[in-house]
Amino acid sequence: MKITGLQLFWIILIMDVGMTLVMTLTPAVQLARQDLWMSALIAGGFAMLMTWLITNVADLYPGHDLIRISQFVLGKRLGQLVAVVYLVQWYTITPIVLRQFTDVINVMIMPETPKLAIMIVMLLLITYASSSSKGIVSIGRCSEMLGPVIIVMILLVLFASLNNVNVKNLLPVFADSGAAAIFKGALPPASYLGHCVEYLMLATFLYQPEKGKTYVYWAVGIASAIVTIAMTMTITTIGVHMSPRLWYPFFEMTRKISLFGFVENLDPFLIITWVASVFIKLALYMFIIAYGTTELLGIKSWRRLVILNAPIVLLLALLPKNVTQASSNYLQHYWVPIAMPLNMFVLPLVLLVVGKLKRNRSCRAP
Repeated sequence: MKITGLQLFWIILIMDVGMTLVMTLTPAVQLARQDLWMSALIAGGFAMLMTWLITNVADLYPGHDLIRISQFVLGKRLGQLVAVVYLVQWYTITPIVLRQFTDVINVMIMPETPKLAIMIVMLLLITYASSSSKGIVSIGRCSEMLGPVIIVMILLVLFASLNNVNVKNLLPVFADSGAAAIFKGALPPASYLGHCVEYLMLATFLYQPEKGKTYVYWAVGIASAIVTIAMTMTITTIGVHMSPRLWYPFFEMTRKISLFGFVENLDPFLIITWVASVFIKLALYMFIIAYGTTELLGIKSWRRLVILNAPIVLLLALLPKNVTQASSNYLQHYWVPIAMPLNMFVLPLVLLVVGKLKRNRSCRAP
């Protein structure tokens, strides 16, 4: 199974943009208020730092995935422990994303549809895509086709919202929040932009693994720019008093679009496009957790594990009782305070430093 650098670019870009805009805007604006644009810029800086760490770790052993790299660098036992930490991240985020997707559909366009029905439909689609004989290749091709449509739709929404922008909503600058609040406001979007960590599992599938770094940098950089612009425009359109009270301010901004007196109610089109980004994200997670588990345990058939994981993901997605538990609690109690610093900074840094030291010693050895 091999994918091109362009397919990798679209996979990471789609994963970074879609959920970041929808799921992290509210917690970020609650902290940073009208200085959200500063938080978004800081989040972009964090994301680029993560990208530097992740891509350099992958370059230690080109053509190998995280499961192998961690064992090469830290030894079998410690390496397996690191792999388990990352698999916990991916096994927990998959049902959360599925539940968050279901809540968005319920709240925005299908309030009378049972959550279980929405989950099952999406789960069947992602299981089919990720368990196909070509696996990551199918996901890469879907990303290559859907990616441009998703980004163009987001840009069209931003362009159509220009006439609703009120720059005064960004004032006063640095008065109502402060440095600490702005920094804390950067953490939710930074943690979602940090999905470049999946590159550690994707690099092994590239035709040219040594060239993957460039595509990852471009994907994260463009995603960070889009997120910064979109978050800033949402605040200038809706205002700082209303945005923190809404679950999905970006979609609410779309509802305010009115062009030529008849082009209105564009939010269903954007939501449908957003669903495509969630499909790519979930399909990739289903593939990664199955493939990573089989690599760790020495199981041969990762495709069977995809199918076995599907009902587990469904059951876990049903556990949160409401939108708050599915979105805010997971973000505030695990994703930001644990997964982001540990899986996106500390462990990559340890792997990079220890890997470099081992390389230097082997080069000096006679």
